[in-house]
Amino acid sequence: MPLRVYHTTIRYVDPDGGEVQIENPFIHHHNETLVGPGDPWLYARAATSVSGFILGARLGLTIPLGRTVPDPFALGDMGISHEHSQFGTGTVTPIVGIEASRLFGGVHVDATALTIQSVYANSHGYQAGDRYALALGASSALGTKAWRFRATVESIWETAETWGGVVHMDDGNIGRTDVLIGAEATWQIDDDWHVGLSVKLPAYTHVEGGQLDALGFAGLSVGTHFHVFGDGDDHDHADHGDHDDDDEAPPADWTGLDKIDVASDGKVVPLEPAPGKVTVFDFWATWCHPCRHLDRALADVARRHPDDLAVRKIDLEDTDSPAGKAYLGAATLPHVKVFGRDGTLLWERSAPPLELAAAVEAVITGAGTPPPPPPVDPAAPKVAIEVGDHGYAPARVEIEHGKPATLVFTRTSDKTCAVDVHFVLPDGTRVDRELPLGQAVEIPILVAQPGEIRYACGMDMEHGTIIVR
Repeated sequence: MPLRVYHTTIRYVDPDGGEVQIENPFIHHHNETLVGPGDPWLYARAATSVSGFILGARLGLTIPLGRTVPDPFALGDMGISHEHSQFGTGTVTPIVGIEASRLFGGVHVDATALTIQSVYANSHGYQAGDRYALALGASSALGTKAWRFRATVESIWETAETWGGVVHMDDGNIGRTDVLIGAEATWQIDDDWHVGLSVKLPAYTHVEGGQLDALGFAGLSVGTHFHVFGDGDDHDHADHGDHDDDDEAPPADWTGLDKIDVASDGKVVPLEPAPGKVTVFDFWATWCHPCRHLDRALADVARRHPDDLAVRKIDLEDTDSPAGKAYLGAATLPHVKVFGRDGTLLWERSAPPLELAAAVEAVITGAGTPPPPPPVDPAAPKVAIEVGDHGYAPARVEIEHGKPATLVFTRTSDKTCAVDVHFVLPDGTRVDRELPLGQAVEIPILVAQPGEIRYACGMDMEHGTIIVR
C-alpha cells in the first residue's frame, strides 16, 4: 500500500526568473503538506528460465484508493480555491510489463519495461495520461550477510492528462519525461521479514505545461512472505494416518556420508560435482518444510549408496536472494540439480521430496524407466488401505513374512496430498506408484524377514507402516 507525502512550496516568477506577486495567489496553489494513500497495484507475475536468463511478464491493474479532486480549471475560472495535487487517478487502469534478469558473478542485473494505460475518465472528468517506464538495476550483497544493495536508473514518460476531454495547455500536465538515478538498501531481518530504504534523484527532467518539479523521492518499505507450508498442522488427522511434525521429527542423519553445506545466506557459489559420484545439489531454505523431508529422504538414499552419492546443500535463504534468482528462477522448492559421475548435468527439477529421492536413486542404480510391477498372486491375501482426506487408513497394516501379500490402495478424496505412495523394501526394491482417484491400485510384495516398512506420499506428509510378522 503506497503512502504518499507531498510537500509543496509555491513561488511565482516572471519569464526572466524574477519573483513576482500576484492577486489571490492561493486560489490556484498552496504552500502545504499533503499525506494520504496512493493507488495500490494488483498484478500477477509469470517467469521462466531461458539459457541463464530469467524472463518474466506482469499483468495487473491499479486500484483507485488515492485521493482525487474536482476539476481545478473549472473551479479556477470561477475564482474558487482549488487543489491540483492528487494521490490517485480515480480509475482502474491496466498494467502490462516485461522483465529480464541474470546473474553475472556476484551481481544480479535486471531490466524492466512497463506501461500503465489510462482508458477512461473518473467521476470528476479527469483522465490521467498514459505512462511508460524503462528501468535498469544491479544488486549485490557486497560481501555482507544480511544486506543487499541496489543501484538503478529509470526513464519515465507520461502523456497529457485531460479534464472533461480537454488538454489544458496553459497550466496542466501535458506530458513530461524524467530520468532518475537511485540507490536502495535492504536489510534481511530474518527468513521472512525485510526492511528497505530507497532514494531516487532526477538526472534529467523535461516538463510540458505547468507542473511541479520533483527534487527527489525517498521510500521506506517493509515486506514479508506468506508460505504455503505453515509451521503447524491445522487439520485433524484423528486416527486415520500418521503425520510428521517437522519440529518433532528427528533431523536427517548424515553421519559418515558425503554431504557438504557449500553455501548459505543466499550466496552464489560455483557448482562443483564430486568426481566419480552422482552429485545432487539440493537447494533449500529454512522456511521450506518439504525441503526437510527431502533432506531425510536423500540421507536414506545416501546410506544405501554411500560410495555413489554426494550431496551438496545450498541454502537459498529467500527465493529473491542472489542464489534464488541464479539457481531457482521461476521454479519452486524443493529443487535439485543432478550431475552424473563424469560431472555433466543430467537433469534438474522441482517435485515432491520422495519423488525427487526416487529419481536420484534411479540415476545411481541405472534403473532408468522402472520395470513393470510383478504380477499379482490371486491366492495372496489382500490388505485394503483407503486414502481419504486424512491420509492412509488404516495407517498400520500387518502381513506375514515369507508369504506373498497384496496391498490395495484406493484413493477416495481429491483433497489429500496422498496422491501417490512410496516405500523401499528390505531388499532395496523401490515401490513408487501413483494413486488415481477412485481406482484400486494393487501392489504385490513379499518380505523375507520380520520388521517394519514405512511408506509415505510424495510430499512425505502422510505416512503409514507395514508391520511384517
